Formats: sequence, C-alpha cells, structure tokens
Amino acid sequence: MKQKIVRIVLLFLITGIQLIFAQERAISGTVSDNAGIPLPGVSVLIKGTKLGAQTDFDGKYVIKASSNQVLVFSYIGMKTQEVSATSSSINVKLKDDSVELEGVVVTALGIKKDEKKLGYAVSKVTSEEITRSGEQNVLQALAGKAAGVQVIGSGGTPGASSKIIIRGVNTITGTSDPLIVVDGVPIDNSTSQTSAGDNPFNANLSGINNSNRALDINPNDIESVSVLKGPAAAALYGERAGNGVIIYTTKKGKAGKGLGIDYSTSLGIDKVNKLPARQNIYVQGTSASATVINPNTPQSWGPSAQSIGVPMYDNVGNFFQEGLTFTNNLSFYGGDEKATYRASYGNVTQIGMIPETGLKRNTLRVVGDLKLNDRWKTGGSLQYTHTTNTLAQNGSNVSGVMLSLLRSVGNYDLRNYKDAEGNNMNYVPSYDNPYFTVHENPATSDVNRVFGNMYLTYSPAEWLSLTAKGGVDAYSDYRKQVYAISSNGDNLAGIGEVAFNNINNKQFYGDFIASGLLPLHSEWLKVNYTAGLNLRSSQNTDVFSRGKELAVRGVYNLSNATQLYASNSEVNIMSRALFGQLEFDIKNQLFITGSVRKEWSSTYGTNANSAIFPAASASWILTNSFDLPEWTSFAKLTYGYGEVGIAPQPYYTISTYSQPFMTDGFTDGLSFPYNGVNGMSVSGVLGNQNLRPERVLGHELGLSTKFLENRLTLDVNLYYKTSKDLLIKMPLPQSSGFGVVYQNAAELVNKGLEVELGYDLFKKGNAFQWNVNANWSKNENKVTDISGNLDAISIETAFGSIGYYAVKGQPLGSFYGTKWQRDANGQKIIGTDGLPLIQSETGNLGNSAPKWTGGFRNTFSYKRVTLSGLLDFRHGGAVYNGTLARLHNFGVSEASADREHTYIIDGVKTDGTPNDIAITAKNYYQKYLGDGGGASEEAITNVNWVRLRDVTLSYDFIVKKFTAINSAQLSFTGRNLWLDTNYKGVDPETSLTGAGSRINGLDYFNNPGSKSFIMTLKVGF
Repeated sequence: MKQKIVRIVLLFLITGIQLIFAQERAISGTVSDNAGIPLPGVSVLIKGTKLGAQTDFDGKYVIKASSNQVLVFSYIGMKTQEVSATSSSINVKLKDDSVELEGVVVTALGIKKDEKKLGYAVSKVTSEEITRSGEQNVLQALAGKAAGVQVIGSGGTPGASSKIIIRGVNTITGTSDPLIVVDGVPIDNSTSQTSAGDNPFNANLSGINNSNRALDINPNDIESVSVLKGPAAAALYGERAGNGVIIYTTKKGKAGKGLGIDYSTSLGIDKVNKLPARQNIYVQGTSASATVINPNTPQSWGPSAQSIGVPMYDNVGNFFQEGLTFTNNLSFYGGDEKATYRASYGNVTQIGMIPETGLKRNTLRVVGDLKLNDRWKTGGSLQYTHTTNTLAQNGSNVSGVMLSLLRSVGNYDLRNYKDAEGNNMNYVPSYDNPYFTVHENPATSDVNRVFGNMYLTYSPAEWLSLTAKGGVDAYSDYRKQVYAISSNGDNLAGIGEVAFNNINNKQFYGDFIASGLLPLHSEWLKVNYTAGLNLRSSQNTDVFSRGKELAVRGVYNLSNATQLYASNSEVNIMSRALFGQLEFDIKNQLFITGSVRKEWSSTYGTNANSAIFPAASASWILTNSFDLPEWTSFAKLTYGYGEVGIAPQPYYTISTYSQPFMTDGFTDGLSFPYNGVNGMSVSGVLGNQNLRPERVLGHELGLSTKFLENRLTLDVNLYYKTSKDLLIKMPLPQSSGFGVVYQNAAELVNKGLEVELGYDLFKKGNAFQWNVNANWSKNENKVTDISGNLDAISIETAFGSIGYYAVKGQPLGSFYGTKWQRDANGQKIIGTDGLPLIQSETGNLGNSAPKWTGGFRNTFSYKRVTLSGLLDFRHGGAVYNGTLARLHNFGVSEASADREHTYIIDGVKTDGTPNDIAITAKNYYQKYLGDGGGASEEAITNVNWVRLRDVTLSYDFIVKKFTAINSAQLSFTGRNLWLDTNYKGVDPETSLTGAGSRINGLDYFNNPGSKSFIMTLKVGF
C-alpha cells in the first residue's frame, strides 16, 4: 500500500515538473534608456530566483521564463523595472535614477524627498524645458513654466538681467530676488549697478543694464530645477529665503555605460520683437507753416517732407541688425559602481541686435562622486566661467541708444554720425547719435568666476549619516565705460571721460549635517531626523575710478585725464545657524514634518542678537487611507506653515560718515571736495541696534491628485503670507542731527491661488502622444501697516513726473503721479483752453503686478518627431509708457502724424456741458497725450498679453547603422515669435531699472526685446 502511495506521489511530481517546463518559453527583447539608446550589460533576473541573463552590446537579451513569473531589469544609474513575463517579446525602457524621476524632488539643503511626503508646493522644471527655451540666462528660461513664478526681463540685448518674483513681492526696500542654490550650495545672483560715490541720482534710471550673475550658469549643465515657493518649503534657509528658493541640480556622471560623449551645437538668429510705431512724414521743426528744416529742436512738428522736397530716412530700420547666437556644448561622462564623473565645456558667442553689443561666455565644469567603501562617500564639483559683455546705454540718458534713436527726425540720416575729426554729429547737438554711442562709447564687463563644493559623507548605519559640505563662490567683474571726446554722456559737454569699476565678491559656505532613520522597530511609524549647523561669510569690494577731460582723443587711461575721482565701498557679512528637522511617516499615509532654524548674523542689532525660523507641514495621502474609485490613482491633502526672513542691509546698526552733497534734481549739484577742500559729515541715517530681519509668515493648503492611471494630474494650492517687521527709512526731526532711521516698521500681505494641470490624452503605448500642461496663478498684495502715522513711502526714486510707492491699504508698487480732474460720472473736466484740468494732488495710477498669469504647453509626438509649444499669458498690471508720452510730445509717434485737423477731447466743461472746444493737433499730442504738460495717468497702460513663448520641432534620427553614435537629434526652436498685446511700445516684458532695482513696469526708452529662430543639433556617442 505504501509503495502505491509513493508511486502516485512521484507520478504527480513528474507531471507537475513536466507542466512547469512545458509553460517555460524563450523571452527576448531589447533594453534601452529613456532616449531609446540600447543598454549593454543590463541584468535580467526572474524575480525570486537566481536565474538570469544580461543584455549584449546591442541591448538584446534572451531568457526562459513562464507566464506567471516576473522579470526584473536592473542597471547601475537607472531605475529598476519589473515586467510580467506574459509575452515572448518584451522591450523595456529604463529611466535614469536621477532627480527627474517622477515623485522625487530636491528640497532645502539639497535633500531629495518623495513628492508624496511633502506638505507644501514645489514646482519642478526639467532640463529639457530649460534648454528648449533657447535662453542663455537660466532665470529667464523659467518664464511661463511654473505657477506663481513671474519673470521680468529687461530687454533683448545680450546679457540683459532677468528678475524673478515668486508669489508676490514680500519686502518694501529689500531685494525681491529668490535665493539661488546650485547642488545644495547658495550662490550669488546680485545685479549691481556701476555708480560713482558722487552720483546723487538713482543710477538704475540711466546708464547700462548689467547682468544678474545667474547668467554665469550654463543651461546645458542643468539636470532639473525645483522652485520652493512658500516659507514652509524654504524655512531651513532662514534669513535668505524670504523671497523663495530656486534649486538647480546639475548633471552628473552615469555608471555602467563606459565613456559617454554628448555634443550639441546651435545657431540662433535674433530680431527686434516690438517697437513703438513712428511717423515718417513730417520733418524737424516746431511749426507746420515753416518752409525749411529747423535744426535747433529735436521735435518733428515741422512741415511735411514732401512739401519742402527733402528725403526721409528709416533711421530705426537702418539701425538694428540681426543678432546671432552661436552655442556649443561638449561633455564627457561615465563611471562604475564606485565612482562617476562628468566634465563639460560650454561656449556662447552672441552678437546683439544693437550694433557692437555682444556676449561671450566660456564655462568649464567638473563633477564627480566617489564611493570609498560601504560607509564613506565623497564628491564635489568645480566650475569656472569667463563672461565678457559689451552693453548699450539706455534709459533717461542723452547717450542712450533708444532715446536718440526713437526721437530721431526722419529728415536726418543717423548713419552720418561723426565728422572728419571724429566728433559726434546728430540732428541736435545735445544728444549723442546712437551710432556714435555704440561705436565710440563702449561699456564693457569682464567677469571671471569660480564656484563649487565638496562633501564627505560617513554612513555607519541606517540611523546615522554624517555629511560635511563646503562651498565657495568667488568672482571679479572688471567694468569699463568710455565717453569719447564730443560725447554728451554723463553731463560732460564733450570733454571726454573714462571710468573703471572693479567689483570683487566672495562667498564661503559650510554645512555639517547629521541625518538618519531612528531605530524604532515599528511597522506603523518611521521617524527621520536631520540636524546640523551652517556657517557663511560674504565679502564684497567695489572700487570706482574716473577721469574726465581727456587730453588726447582715443586714449582711455586715467593718466590722460585732467579731473580725477575715486570712490569705494566694502561690505563684510558673517552668519551662523543651527537647524533641525523631524519627519514622521505614519502607516505610509500621513507624513508630518517640523523644523526650526536659529540664526545669528552680523547685520542684526545687538539688541536683537538672533532670529528663529520655525516650520511645520503635513501630507495626508487619501488613496492610502480610503478605497477611492479606480480612476483615482493618487490624492493627497497638504498643509504647511513656515517663517523665513530677509536680512537687514549691512552697517545700518551704526551711524556712519559720508561726503555731503546738495542737488536740485536736474544737475549733479554740489558736493565735496569743493574748491580743493574735502569734508565729511554724519550720513543722516541714525544707527539702530534694534534691527532684526524681516519676517515672512506663510500658510498654504494644497490638493494634489492623479487620475486615469496617472495620465491626468491636478494640483491646487492656496497660500496666505504676512510680511512683518519690514525695514524702511522712517523720517526723524532734523533737529536730531539725522534725517531718517532704518527700522522694522511696516507690514504687508500676499494671498493667492495656484493651479497646475497635466494631461496625457493617449495611453503610453499609443504611437501618437499628446501631452497638455497648464499653470495659472493669481496673487493679491496689500500694504497693511506703516508705522509713524505714515500713509505712503517711496520704494525707490523714479522720475519727477511719476513715483513708485508703498501706500497703506494699497498694493505694493503703486505708481503715483498727476491725474485728470473728473466729475462724479468719471468724465474729464475740460478747461477754457480745451485741455483737461489736472488735480492739485497726485494719486494712485495703478500697480505694476499682474492680476493673473498663466502658461499652456502642448506637446505632440509621433514616433521620432516631437512638436512642443508654450503659450504665456498675462492679465493686468500697470506699465508706465514714458517712451510713448515723449514721442507724442515730440511729434514722432505714428498717431501724431494725424495732425491736419483739430481735436475735441471727450469730457465736460466746468459748467457740466459737453466739451466742444477744439484744440490743435500739436496741443493734443503734446499737452494731452504727451508729457508736455499732461497728466501722468495718460502714460499708464494696464497690460495684457498672449505670447508664443517658445515652439520646438525636433526629430530623433535612427542611428543603428552607426555603431559609434548612440543618438542624434535635430531641432528648430522659435522664441517669442508671436505676441498679442494692447501695449504700444517695446515688448511689455521689460524693466528699465533691471533686476537690481525694486521698480517694475517702467518703460522710458528701454532697449527692445527679441524674437529668435534657433537650430540645434545634438549627438551622443
């Protein structure tokens, strides 16, 4: 009986084994990376066994498996992927195990986190989006790509600065720039203006528009960008994070591929995007009845050219040229399980649309990581950048290119710009001819910059990891400005000038961080901790030297000058901080994070001593807690609260000395030394030992969802921020011996809504793909309190006709100026001369911040062809079009050509009856629409736009026949090809004063924006 049972059991075993082997079959396929490049040496294992295979040189594999088994594909540097063995042919694409992986975000201190665990909003921008824009400035490349992030360019000239505002402006007198972090180490992104110590005016209103120093980053080196928008996300950076944080993570080496080589080259053609329309009918003069040209005025109110038989010239069309941008990037990368490396070289040569302007940038970068053993790891990066820039004069400046060009009279050919002796020639002698400016008055910048970091990590156990990181950022900027003999620049009256500006900046940064997973041995609770200390120092020196009244034409050396002047400044800042963070993971459903940073800084008053910046956030994953409908792939609720700061300006804790000056607002005034006698006095600002950092307290509530197998994503965030202890200059009685005191004395609020939407219209297996990404944001800002019973304070000096103010109860950044008198129905009240009457007091003309902004990207792909386009929207926000007002005044604007009849301005007379008083066209354009006596409000435009920010068509070539080539792509990109706006001027994405200023929306003969056509070839070996 027992033998029968044994035989039956053996029979069943043999039958089962035969069935198993019968189900096994050969499975083959190709493994490639995300770009479709075959991967050799990929491990293919049957899950739960030691049976496996490897891909060959062409990425192909063969393995035997049954239909109920799972194949595991793994490769160093790539994300492991599991696939059911249900088919005899399985092709797999592995994704890079980098920060761009879905669900992984780089946060404060460079810590990578699962996105699902975050209790606050972080916007991610990919390297592809950065490079696809074609922008050379990595800040400008973010335009339209993230909700709540506003980018303000300052013109299309090479190296022009770009300003970023995240979720509204949080400070009145401080900078609005976010903190820029590269690979976990903050770097300098300042925009400094060259200004002599004896200059009593706002240097931002004239001169040149210098670059912000993020320009020194090569976009091709960027792997990903994380934007930490709220205080809850940025609190670990303390006093430097009051305006948010932008984290750039650079590309690194990849293990397992051997030596990889990437090369790209591109050619860009730039054209002027938009200019104010001008008339070319009437000649120079002040009277239409004249029979000859009047050369003593810059105005074009003379007779028609046809009536006196003189030729007319297209001065604007003749002046601008096609700009060219040549870009080349070469990188080498590779590594193995123990070490990875990447070395890159980038070169940009840009020829501007304004003649003689240009930019050259050469970037060398080396990055590496080394695993010493299972416990020790080290690595670092080093970058050297050499950036040279030739810039153009602009703004309220008689040497300004646009001022003289746009005001130019059609009867004078500007190409006739100097006489036989080399002196400036123009249609009026008081302006420099724009050709003379670009050829004879160059302004140059030469920047050498080194920044990098090193780290050492010791990880003896899961509960402890110790990291020491140090970083340095040092650059020198050598600037030179020439005004040739006969130039009117700098109020010289033709005597000639050479000026030098040497700026040196150094920043040293160090972190010591301990982190790990606490050994609680709990299945439902995991606690991660981070604790550490931070040390930082900043040193800046600025030396300005100038020589006026040149003896020999064309020799630009101080020894050739008769009048010599020099000034300098030196700033040193020290900061130290302690910080800690706890992260609680409760059943993989609820994630709670709390952090605190305590900071000491040399800019604080002794009575303040230090500042504390706490934060807390929570993320509740609803799909892990409830059985939601199948079409809901993921859903989470988040709440975050945090406090961040903005440091006081240095040296305001003490009363300092300076050279006094007196000015009337139009001339350079009087200052020491006077008649060879020097003098110093107390600066007029009372030192304040109670100074403490401005504080930004922020709440945010968010909902993040994914539907239809992650094809549809929707993120909605609400936020409310209060900026307290804002630093302003409060007036003091002059009898005290001081004019103002710098103190914490104001408050404002920002609140807003952000929406981000993504949708893949077709499933991933479809040959045709259509992806939609959209973002929309709205921010409301209001100044809620100003101490000392003040209703308004000036944010920054603008023009005499218009100011830029913080007004209690109003949005920050309001334009204030003259307004028309109106009746109860809003009708203008017209005087006896037929012109509207002006109010006796100035009023609020509008705010520069947009009502809302948005971006909408469509991406289509079919096999190897991809088409992507980004529409950028802006609604509202005031821009002061001082350029058009002056062109109206001078009779140069296109509209002013309609002058052969009289005008009646809509409104009512003082007795309430409709206005019927006719005025001449000249009075209409000069004194009503122009700035020849009219109200400033007439020059304000609430701007709307829709623009095609970028559009790219690319094709990936089939390179199987070329064994040495892994990939090849050809792409065509257009930037700003189409713009629909109600603004009558240059591209309204403009800022006269640039990123180094607190003023937005000011247009007074700004340099124009650009539209570009770019062709790019990328090859991988």
